[in-house]
Amino acid sequence: MSFWGATVITNLFSAIPVVGDSIVTWLLGGFGVGEPTLNRFYALHYLLPFVIVAVVLLHLVALHRFGSNNPEGIDTKPQDTIPFHPYYTIKDMFGLAAFLLVYAWFVFYEPGALLNPDNSIPADPGVTPADIVPEWYLVPFYAILKSIPNKLLGVSAMAGSILVLFAVPWLDTSPVRSARFRPVYRVFFWVLVADCLLLIFAGGKPPEGTWLILSRLGAAYYFLHFLLVLPLVGKLEKPLPLPFSISEPVLIQSGGKVQTAGGA
Repeated sequence: MSFWGATVITNLFSAIPVVGDSIVTWLLGGFGVGEPTLNRFYALHYLLPFVIVAVVLLHLVALHRFGSNNPEGIDTKPQDTIPFHPYYTIKDMFGLAAFLLVYAWFVFYEPGALLNPDNSIPADPGVTPADIVPEWYLVPFYAILKSIPNKLLGVSAMAGSILVLFAVPWLDTSPVRSARFRPVYRVFFWVLVADCLLLIFAGGKPPEGTWLILSRLGAAYYFLHFLLVLPLVGKLEKPLPLPFSISEPVLIQSGGKVQTAGGA
């Protein structure tokens, strides 16, 4: 599965006009998956942690400059904030310890529990597996790729389905950041969740019959949601009134008294 997964992923670049085949040869280091391919992929995976560290540093810079968001999606007031230490350091250490306990269990006692048995089959370049399916979190994009018969359009749609996520801050035109105060948007959000689940199930099936139709419907709504629904709902929806501070809805739920801006 790893051999054919690498073959399928690299061959996606062959859909690029004129230079596609040359890019595939450059990625593979030859005309098929082999030792040069493994060396190049290993070098790429060696560099990725450094890229991740750089992105984490950028995230910390943005966090200290602009502050963090919150589930209410409103600006914080002085009475809403607490020091990072010791509150969040203890909270994060507890979460990390809980994660490492589960992680260590699989590493030391059940290392093969989450592996696909097909990965133990030796690679045979002459026999293509009947079902090559990526990991579940990539299956929706794979379903979009398979739903379009034209290779170039399919690859473009799959790439666009990922790139459109980077444009969400500009596509969402609502001044309210939290869906808690946007009842209409909440409905469409859950429709999007159902659409992604549909693409997950359809992406694991052969691209034929009913599953092909469902994949195309799911792919159509996926782009419709981001390119049409999100901007229109942001402009036309009337959000609920925002609370004065984060503490207001919390105190209301707990039965406490709310202090307004005037001190009443």
